Amino acid sequence: MTMYKKYGNSMRTRRQILLAASMLPLLPTALRASTGPGADLEDRSAINHLLNEYCRTLDAGLIGECAELFENAEFSIEGVTTVRGRQGIMELFSGIILYEDGTPKTKHVLTNVDVTVAANRHTAVASSYLTVLQQVEDLPLQPIFSGSYADTFSNVTGTWRFASRVVSSPIFGDMSRHLTNPPK
Repeated sequence: MTMYKKYGNSMRTRRQILLAASMLPLLPTALRASTGPGADLEDRSAINHLLNEYCRTLDAGLIGECAELFENAEFSIEGVTTVRGRQGIMELFSGIILYEDGTPKTKHVLTNVDVTVAANRHTAVASSYLTVLQQVEDLPLQPIFSGSYADTFSNVTGTWRFASRVVSSPIFGDMSRHLTNPPK
């Protein structure tokens, strides 16, 4: 009993270290490897910024800037449509209603964001949940859309870009004040 009191904490710590070390081979290589200290964190941060930039530009009514993020990417909404590149996004988003302040009066909220960067730092994947909120003069604040994003990214000359986005499990609320031709 006295030995446990005297050495108990260090023995527990040693056991925890050995247990953690024995689990390292179970982690996917893409999560363990990086080319330098903090590289994976820097990449995930840049990708998170890109995800947020999509929300920010769309909510600000900057459709052209938002479309630019998908310049060479495919964008699919499960059961609705698939478009490719900047022009495809411009056409897809052409039905967004912009109000007197130039915005669609929306807030895109991303949650449960999970980013995994490949060991070679050339590709990455991310998954997240999306909820779009809207409030206009004759519509109180409410969710108008919800779904899941499955994104792929490519690192082009040191800059992360969207390669594809799939919006799955879409749930449509009242989108009549958001789109000129809302899905039914």
